[in-house]
Amino acid sequence: MTRPTLRPRTARTEPGLLAQAVHILRRDLAVEAATRDAAASVPSFVLVAVVLAGLGFGPQRAVLAAVAPGLVWLLVLTAAVPLARGVTAAELDDDAWDLLRAVTRPAALFLGKTASLWIQAALTWTFGALLVTVLMDARLPPAALAAAALGTLGVAADIVLFGVVLGRLRRPALLSTLVLTAGLPALLAGTQTAVTEDPWPWLLLLVVYDVVTVTTAWATFPVLLDE
Repeated sequence: MTRPTLRPRTARTEPGLLAQAVHILRRDLAVEAATRDAAASVPSFVLVAVVLAGLGFGPQRAVLAAVAPGLVWLLVLTAAVPLARGVTAAELDDDAWDLLRAVTRPAALFLGKTASLWIQAALTWTFGALLVTVLMDARLPPAALAAAALGTLGVAADIVLFGVVLGRLRRPALLSTLVLTAGLPALLAGTQTAVTEDPWPWLLLLVVYDVVTVTTAWATFPVLLDE
């Protein structure tokens, strides 16, 4: 009769970077679904802004169609300010921010929150695009969808970076200035992609914008997180 071999007890391994990032993403989306902070404020703001813009620019459809692409991106950047305030709001309200930083890798925290804000910014652009299509009779080309995916990624990285630092300091004016200024390349390139006959140079600019923004935020996020 053979004796059963005893296997050495292995220590529980820490979740990997991707697993932690996915957990942060799912957690942030679940918090948003439960509290509906952004879902209650951003769509109503976008709707009111589109209606007011339509009234302000007048009834001429040619004028409305011309300003519609830029208006959508302006709404995305403006809506990014309340989204940035909510990057750490739930954790700070529950006094769980320090605990979250202690148990989560900085890179995973950055990736998870950037992915969450990317989804929310992309949904904001989509809702604004639908509104200008219906209310302003605008026609956004397929290249505008690619520009939306690229541009909102860079904006999301900016939201997370500035939201983590300035959200804790309760500096809404400075937060608004930095978020709006950092998103200017997305506003410019995203608008031009929808109105020009050759969108590829502007799409390339958005790729460069994403690379620079995400790389910079990735490198500086761990340092700013400890301050």
